[in-house]
Amino acid sequence: MKILMKPLIYTFSAVFLLLSACTKKNTNAKEKRIKDGPTLDLGAGLAEIVMTRNDTASVALFPRAQYFFIDLGLEGSEQNIQLIKEANRLNIPVRAKVFKDNVSEIAEIYPATKEEIEKHKKSKVKTGL
Repeated sequence: MKILMKPLIYTFSAVFLLLSACTKKNTNAKEKRIKDGPTLDLGAGLAEIVMTRNDTASVALFPRAQYFFIDLGLEGSEQNIQLIKEANRLNIPVRAKVFKDNVSEIAEIYPATKEEIEKHKKSKVKTGL
């Protein structure tokens, strides 16, 4: 009887772990977290998604010599990514806010003002780009 109990316990344990792991993946993929906190406005710049790995997108905000990241598990992250892609397609700048507690983490991407877009277009003409 003792010999049969060990494999049975191991089997039940494995099945339980498998089912709980599957449940966690399904719920985590659908749920988005909300992060609130004070932010800093970085102003306008050209944004480019450098790499996406797991639940993080690395972003370059030119002319800054620093990489930033977007936590893809946060609410609003898809909109931020879409805005960056659209701005790249149109070759226009965007505005960015970062969290004060982690100035490498992007809190929000939003459209640049008309004046900032015009300034960017004029600078392209001057440099011949």
